[in-house]
Parts: sequence; structure tokens; C-alpha cells
Amino acid sequence: MMVAMTGAWAQEVPGGEMSLPALVREALDRNPEIQMVGRRVEAKRARVPQAGALPDPMVMYGVMNEGSPLPFQTLGKADFSEVYIGVSQDIPFPGKRGLREQVARADVSVEELALEATRRRIAAQVAAAFYELYAVQAAADVVEQNRSLLEQLTSVASTRFSVGEGTQHDVLNAQVELSQILERASMLAQRRLAQGAALAALVYRPDSPAAQVRAVLRPTSLPSLDDLLARAIETSPTVRQQAASVARAEQRLALARREKLPDLGANFTYHNRGGLDPYWSYGGTVTIPLYSRRKQGKAVEEAAAEWEAAQRELDAARNQVRYDVTDAYRMADLAGRLLQLYAEGILKQARLAFDSAVAQYRVGKVDFLTLVTSWRRVLDSEINYQEQLAAHEKAVARIAMHVDGLVPYQP
Repeated sequence: MMVAMTGAWAQEVPGGEMSLPALVREALDRNPEIQMVGRRVEAKRARVPQAGALPDPMVMYGVMNEGSPLPFQTLGKADFSEVYIGVSQDIPFPGKRGLREQVARADVSVEELALEATRRRIAAQVAAAFYELYAVQAAADVVEQNRSLLEQLTSVASTRFSVGEGTQHDVLNAQVELSQILERASMLAQRRLAQGAALAALVYRPDSPAAQVRAVLRPTSLPSLDDLLARAIETSPTVRQQAASVARAEQRLALARREKLPDLGANFTYHNRGGLDPYWSYGGTVTIPLYSRRKQGKAVEEAAAEWEAAQRELDAARNQVRYDVTDAYRMADLAGRLLQLYAEGILKQARLAFDSAVAQYRVGKVDFLTLVTSWRRVLDSEINYQEQLAAHEKAVARIAMHVDGLVPYQP
């Protein structure tokens, strides 16, 4: 069962520097990858009117001279001397322009859904980096608190040694533990810098590293896996993008079939013969698909194959989304059960065992090794709890890439 605890996600602590909702909004506004895909959407939209436009008309101009190679020498004197000007317009077969425009609009739909998928992915990556940074900072806080506690235990060991009730070995062991916890704190500080840099890169703060995050995490409740899978297949931008690709392939196939039909053309020319009567000529053209077997026919085969490929890609996308949601759900489920185990059992038991060990060590009933073992168990349990809490929310963020209404991304 998933954790039954209900609660907010990454609520900002008063006075905190950064909250996850603010970081996600900033990333959606500033991230270069999102902006790049957004510009592609604008480019695709600009292609729609181009696709449905008529070919540019052609204007013709010329001189015909009878009896002399020099122009205008016999104009108005000979019947075949003239100055002419005309215009011609190619006209695609009816239906082609509309299909071309529909294909261009389908390109826009695919790119818009690609933008949506990119925004959700970036939001999930921001959430993952945020929760990772949260876990590192929480571990650092736990280490700092336990370092102070270990210093007190070291003081107790030194006092017992000074009055002859303890051994120098206990004091030396305490000093070694202090050195090791300082080493652990240094490693956590380095991890915090690395995670802060990763978060700053996603939010696009090249000149301003991410500050510390301040949040109160509580596990986010999730509906059943079946409900999540049904919602994911319906709302995932990844699936919808591939479905739009299938629709686009269908439009391209219809256009390829229409391209087998001949295009038309019309022209008009005015002939000026100087002092003689002018005349006008009208005409039209029709393209002959003489090589349709090698050109238009193969184009239809190509479009049909692309349509089949798009359908298979849609099936693959649905399958991948099912896997991603299921895998993330299982991870969240495991983390939730571990959180309950830590909160209801391990942490309480570890603290009680440590308190008992401290009391018994003060009166000489247990050795220092037993006391340190109990102290380490409390330290590791508190750090593991925070790591599992972050792991749970990271899994929820993965699901949110495909399911509407979940954090961190809210359209």
C-alpha cells in the first residue's frame, strides 16, 4: 500500500531561500531547452500559411521583330513585330493546397506536444535535483546534530577516564568517531555544492548558483496504479505527441495520393504591334504524371510506410509510459513503506536504544563500543529516513511527467 499520509509537497518554510514551485516556474520560463522547442513551435506555425499558398505567378515580357535583329525596328510595320507582356499562374489540383495546410497544422500539433513533454521533463528534473539537494542538506543537518551529541559523549568518556572509571581506548575511539563524522560532513558539503550547481543549470542561473532549499517534505498520496496508468495513457504528452504523429502521417499519405493528380496552369498575354491592331492570347497547361510509377507511386509507398511506423511508435510510446509510471509507482510504494517502518519502528527503537545505552554507560554497565554502535544506528536511521522521503517524492515527480494534476508540474 502507498503511504496514507496526506500533505503538501515541498512547502516553503518561512524565511527559506527557495521552494520547489518557484523553482519550477523559473525553469519553465528560463530553461534554454524549453525556449528552443518553443521557437520551433513558432517556426512550425509560420509554415502553415506558406503550405496553403498558391505558387508565385510569373510575368513574361518580350519583343518579336520581323526582318531585323534589332528590336523595335519594324514595330508597327510588320505583322510579326510586337512587344508582348503576359502573366501565368500554376494552380495545384483542387484539394492539394488544403492537404498541404493540414499537414503543416499537424506539424504544429506534434511540436506543441513536444514542447509540453519537454516542459514536464524539465519540471521533473528540477524536482529530482531539488529533492536530492534537500536530502543532502537534511543529512548534513543530521550529521551536525549528531556531531554535537558525539562531542558530549566524548566529554563523558574523557571524564570517566579522568576518574579511573573508563579507558583511554574509549577516548581515542571517540576522537576517531569525531574525525570520521567531520569527514562525512565535508563530503556532504561537496555533494551539496554539486547538486546546487545541477539545480542552477536546470533553472538557468549561470551566474548565480542555487541557494539552499528550505522545505518541509511530507509524502504525497497517490491513487491506485490502475488509475494512474489509465490517466497516463490519456494525458501523457509523450503518448499524445505520438498520436499526433500518426494523424500527421495519415495527412501525408492522403497528400501523397493526391499528388498523383495533374497540376494545372493558366496564362494570359497581351501583344502590342505598334500602329497595327493588338491581340491577346489565352492558354492553359496540365502536367502529365508520365513518371508516376517512379515518383508519385513511390511517394505513396513511402508515406504508407511512415504511417505504419508512426502507429508502431505510438504503441511503443504507450508501452514505455506504462513502464515508467509502473516503475516510479513501485519505487514510491517501496519508499512509502520504508518511511512508515522508520517513522513507526526503527527511529523510535534506535533512539530508545541509544538513550538506554547512554544511561548504562554513565554507570559503567556497557562499554563505549556499544554506546557508539547505538549512536551510529540513530545517525544512519535519521539519514535513511530523509533519503527515502526524497526518493518517494522523486518517484512522484516521474509520474507527474505523464499524469495531469500531479506535482511538480501543473499546466
